[in-house]
Amino acid sequence: MRSLVLACALVACALRAHAASPPPPPWEELSTLLHVQATAWTRGDLDSFCAVYADDATFVSPTGLTKGRQAVLDRYRKKYVDKAGMGSLTLEIEEVRAANATTASVVARWTLTWPEKPKAEGLTLLVFWKTQNGWRIVQDASM
Repeated sequence: MRSLVLACALVACALRAHAASPPPPPWEELSTLLHVQATAWTRGDLDSFCAVYADDATFVSPTGLTKGRQAVLDRYRKKYVDKAGMGSLTLEIEEVRAANATTASVVARWTLTWPEKPKAEGLTLLVFWKTQNGWRIVQDASM
């Protein structure tokens, strides 16, 4: 009888541990989204680039804190006044982690290149929430 109770307890623990583990990361979905975002940047389309940000997104950079998608868009428009100044963007995913089915984070390396000046690169940590309209960036910490 003790063996049966012990076996049942072990199976219950294994099932609980399996159920508690986070879902696999949505690597392909987020990779596609970041590729579309980088393509929008490279063609000079800041509206499309920022469309993936949530209305109440928070953007953190070495120069400060920006709150809200419109404020993020305005910040980019002020810093990058034309397509030539924006350069070409690539985003290379380093890591994706899923907290649950609707929350994930991405660590990515960003690289900006221009024809006649040195490239710029850094890292970004993006937190995504999945909404009815797809994945949205709720936090962006770019360095």
